[in-house]
Amino acid sequence: MDAVVAGSAGGDRLMSYASVLVHVDHEAPLGGRCSIAAELADRFHALLIGVAAWAPMAVFPPAEEVSEKPAVGDFHLQDMKTLLDQKGKEFCAAFGTPDRRVEWRSILDFPTEAVARQARAADLVIVANLGESKDPFRALDPGSTILKAGRPVLVVPKGLASLTPRRIAVAWKDVREARRAVVDALPLLRAAEEIVLIEILEEGDENGSADRLKDVASHLARHRVVTVTRQVRPADVTAGDALVRFVKDANMDVLIAGAYGHSRLGEWAFGGVTRDLLAGSPICCLFSH
Repeated sequence: MDAVVAGSAGGDRLMSYASVLVHVDHEAPLGGRCSIAAELADRFHALLIGVAAWAPMAVFPPAEEVSEKPAVGDFHLQDMKTLLDQKGKEFCAAFGTPDRRVEWRSILDFPTEAVARQARAADLVIVANLGESKDPFRALDPGSTILKAGRPVLVVPKGLASLTPRRIAVAWKDVREARRAVVDALPLLRAAEEIVLIEILEEGDENGSADRLKDVASHLARHRVVTVTRQVRPADVTAGDALVRFVKDANMDVLIAGAYGHSRLGEWAFGGVTRDLLAGSPICCLFSH
């Protein structure tokens, strides 16, 4: 769907996702996130781009072993490229239809770096919440991808193979990342049947929450997103755990959140909402940074 300008008094701009990029693990079966990416591509009449990457491992053996253990050669690179291209053929055969445009990209590079760069071609990036392996030469790091992509990143939990985004929760905190996430999620929010703005209050931050959420709801209403309710909950557990509990109890389909308001190192060392959601969310989370 191309962006057009509506004739309303506010000059509202209809936004959509014109291209959806999904990371494909070249060593695993085509996962649920690929099916979800195809569903969203159909929903928004978008181009579906599949990307698989695998970084060659440079080998620098001790000098006395040079003759016995040569560095990675062209033959090995060609083998890697062949495997990636085979996965591309599988992807295109599975998800290419007369009504769905599909594109494939094979890249000899670290998956996290490759997907972040290829995000330049997409409006929305889709990845798994955990890499199938911990090898950075083969596996994608979702947290680093969120930081580097410059695009909203939909993180899909393991075992989920379909997504109908009818019920959406927006995790609100009055920071830059959350404001960015709300704008990045507008195509999803416009199509939702129920939207809940939820703020997890930290101690000493009780005042002003009602005004903050009212402003966000009014902003969304000006973009024709009107099915919004507001909730404020005390942080009786960590904010991330409180959000996970809420989306489970409320049977939400998607959670929208800003990512890494603090440094990623600080989040992983001392705890943080993004870390908790990546590890524990049972539903898809759309993150913006």
